[in-house]
Amino acid sequence: MTFIVTSILSSTVGLLWNKARDSTAAKLKDGDVTNAKIRELVVRELNDIRTKLDGLSRKDLLSSSRFLKEGVDLLYVSLDKSKLEQKAVIHPTEQDRGETSRMSSGVESGILSEALELSHAIEKMVVNSDKEFESAKERFKEARKSATYAFCNEALNINERIFAAKLRIVSEILECLDSPQTAITGCLSFLQDLHSLPAIREMFYVYLNGGVKSWLGKAERAKNVKSVMLINYILFNLKFKFSETLADRVTWPGIELTDRSFNPILDWQKVLTRKSLGGDELGQPPQQLIPSARIYPTLSAVDSHGNVVVLLEPAGLLRVISRTTESKVVKLPDSGEGKVIDQSLAELAFDKNNNAYIVRWLKTRTENSDVERYVLSVLDENYSAKHDYILDFLQGRSLGYKAVKIAINRNNNIIMMKGDYLYVCDNVGQLKHKFKPHIFGASLGISNKDEIMISSRNGTAVHFYSEEGNRKSTIKLPEDHEVLGLAFHHVIRKIIVLTRVSLKRSYFLVCYTETGELESSTFFCKAGHSLFFAFIISHPSGHVAVVRQNSITFI
Repeated sequence: MTFIVTSILSSTVGLLWNKARDSTAAKLKDGDVTNAKIRELVVRELNDIRTKLDGLSRKDLLSSSRFLKEGVDLLYVSLDKSKLEQKAVIHPTEQDRGETSRMSSGVESGILSEALELSHAIEKMVVNSDKEFESAKERFKEARKSATYAFCNEALNINERIFAAKLRIVSEILECLDSPQTAITGCLSFLQDLHSLPAIREMFYVYLNGGVKSWLGKAERAKNVKSVMLINYILFNLKFKFSETLADRVTWPGIELTDRSFNPILDWQKVLTRKSLGGDELGQPPQQLIPSARIYPTLSAVDSHGNVVVLLEPAGLLRVISRTTESKVVKLPDSGEGKVIDQSLAELAFDKNNNAYIVRWLKTRTENSDVERYVLSVLDENYSAKHDYILDFLQGRSLGYKAVKIAINRNNNIIMMKGDYLYVCDNVGQLKHKFKPHIFGASLGISNKDEIMISSRNGTAVHFYSEEGNRKSTIKLPEDHEVLGLAFHHVIRKIIVLTRVSLKRSYFLVCYTETGELESSTFFCKAGHSLFFAFIISHPSGHVAVVRQNSITFI
């Protein structure tokens, strides 16, 4: 049996029982569970579902589960025939992986690999067992339609409508195995309908805010919240693996509460920590890394592979935190300006070609004297030294890690911020422009129009400047919000401002269109003891992450 199709079956059917992934799926790669055992497991669970529904006497729910089981039976026949055909091929999975490995590397390779394997598996089923596969699709279609009727039946209680939603989503995913993008589009549209149900909105509001009402029906409410969270979890991972575009956390369909918008993906950690929800069963939040050691957020950047690179002071080291492998530490190349006896790492940034630009203050010793200067070190994507440029216009003693901010625009011009001045240089460190903004803050970013984004001094607004120093526009933040960091998301083409609200001790992601119109303000997480240790980083490839001392969250 094709492993990736089996994984989809396991996760989707597991959703019907509030399981993000069946435990047996993890054993498939090691051969601990036979194909027959997996089939027995899935069919048994579908039979159990039917037994449960018999007691409810709900026609549409019963019809949907019946069609779903018939479709799964037919799909297994198709898979079995496909398997027989594959026996004539030597190591087909190795051929698939070899083709994939030549396409890309890193996390993109993993996504492409799964998408390619699914495509090959479906192609073999269509070619070798067209009748069974097409019949299975028809059954899944009927299951989807029946589940939709049940979901739209307002006479059903919220438990039954949530279950209908699960049947609807499972059926559509299996119906569109040969076109995951179609399933994703349909399921996300349906997810908005689920989130908009008044009962769902009330349920999440009470669960998250507590109060007297939270003690009534507590166990049932927690079960339903978990069900909705798992639906979002499985759809997010499906989009992440098989969509033509990156899965985006910021624009994920939210649940509109009385006091705020709740994002089931961005706010995953907040719900996960609730003991009543069974955190171990839910697993880790989608697309979050927990580094093995603390990091300093403002000394971090993300490259085109989605690796987060952190400067380690004062050792002169780079820590590369990968999304797919263990992190590694790289020593910065020695400067050619003499023996380094002291240094301070200011900040780093990556250009579109994955070259790293690092500004550091160096104190070097020569035969005659000690010299203090700022140096721009340029490294290639393997962190080997390419060039060192002395930044004469930044001379002076180090002011610590906040001494210099740096960003790279699409033309590989380097924008640096130190003190009250902005400096625009070419890619070899030659100064082109220098100006003093009218209202100066601490955060720096680059828009898609290559305009320089700077926070105001009090952090309540973001100003846009040309390279020559002309102020182009201003956007104001919602009341009580202060800027922590700025980024442009090149995939969804939005300006994202990481903010803090001190009174609520919370971080938010405030999203603007590329023309500066406010779109949404989404709660991100509660702050710890300090409100300052969070930062947002982005790369033209589309990778965006919020970095905290003990976590990295890709959005």
